[in-house]
Amino acid sequence: MKKTLLTLILFYAFGQNLIAQDHYKKRYYVKDSITYIQKYYDSKLGEIKTDTLKTPLQRLTSSIDTTVLNIASSKKGLLSNVAFGEKENSNKLYVNPWLVNSKGKYIDRDTIYFYSLKNRQSVKIKFKQWSFNTLSVPLKARFGSEKTEFSTGANLGALIGHSWGKTNFVHRKKLENKQYDSKWTFGLFLGADKLEFSFEDVNEEDTKVSTAFISSGLGLLYSYQNFNFGLTSGFDFGLGENSSKWDYQARPWLGITLGYSLFTF
Repeated sequence: MKKTLLTLILFYAFGQNLIAQDHYKKRYYVKDSITYIQKYYDSKLGEIKTDTLKTPLQRLTSSIDTTVLNIASSKKGLLSNVAFGEKENSNKLYVNPWLVNSKGKYIDRDTIYFYSLKNRQSVKIKFKQWSFNTLSVPLKARFGSEKTEFSTGANLGALIGHSWGKTNFVHRKKLENKQYDSKWTFGLFLGADKLEFSFEDVNEEDTKVSTAFISSGLGLLYSYQNFNFGLTSGFDFGLGENSSKWDYQARPWLGITLGYSLFTF
């Protein structure tokens, strides 16, 4: 019983504010050049036109190593860390390749690569990462052997899984640069909450039970910046000696998840 109470306290402590804490080992897949659309006003035609341009990956001192360039030109891309420069270099999006191996040794570990962006130019780069999200399942449908129950409680839990998506890097010359993340996360869901139900005992009298349950299953989550939305599904397992009397013991459920990230790590 002590373990059950401790589990509930932890989920409530982290979940009351719908905090979604995520990411670990975020890695980008950088290309040798990035295509972007530039809009401009054609005064002769009197209309707005668009050009499709490319921003190449550059190196500060000389041409890019052939091995690095070949990887960046591949379908998958060059595994890297990516970040904007500061002050006079704020128009540069720096790329730090992640351990490029050539003929048994790592190369270009100290070389500086970058994209040079124009004012208001934005580029999107794919990434993958491991994520941990605490969230709420405000609407949950439990499927019993004879009936379906809809739960609208907090149903707090955590989703641990693998994420993939894109970051939109936007350069703003006179203002602070911006970046916007959108991603999908698929992984394991684990939750806990209090449980109250009643059943008829051997004397045909109603017996009320107050205990807890644990939810386990899978989830698919979509995140844009700090907001999360998705679906989870799994099975509920009531705790305690009378949990087998619960109509939804070890039965499947389907839920809608919501979350908001106050900070990341």
